[in-house]
Amino acid sequence: MVIDREGATSAIILNFEGGKSVEFPSEFIKDMGESAALTVMHHKDRVVKIFPVASDEIYLLRIEISDLSRNFLKQLNFAFNDAKLSDIIFTTGVCLRGEKCYYECYFVPDQLEKTLKELEESLKKIPGVSRVVLRKVE
Repeated sequence: MVIDREGATSAIILNFEGGKSVEFPSEFIKDMGESAALTVMHHKDRVVKIFPVASDEIYLLRIEISDLSRNFLKQLNFAFNDAKLSDIIFTTGVCLRGEKCYYECYFVPDQLEKTLKELEESLKKIPGVSRVVLRKVE
């Protein structure tokens, strides 16, 4: 397999078969520069994104909220700044069929100046938040 590396991007076709591993060309792995990657599937768009990471200690933060408003995002920013959470690998916000809205992000917890429990508690205090999930990605 020859990988085109001339332009800004490279592409390959990956074949999926249930229960079988997906193999990346060694050139891709070398260019990523890391031995692990966070793989995220965005359900709404059916898009899979791969983020090379130096650590496999990655956490998901999922916040269920009534509305993804500017006020929510402002309060979220205050909570993140207070905990010193600034290096986020991936983030998204989506409202599904008008029923539930979610803000999600993935991050390495080493950067935090507060405990994960303290971060979780501060997020639960934001108006409109109905649930906070904070867990290690397996």
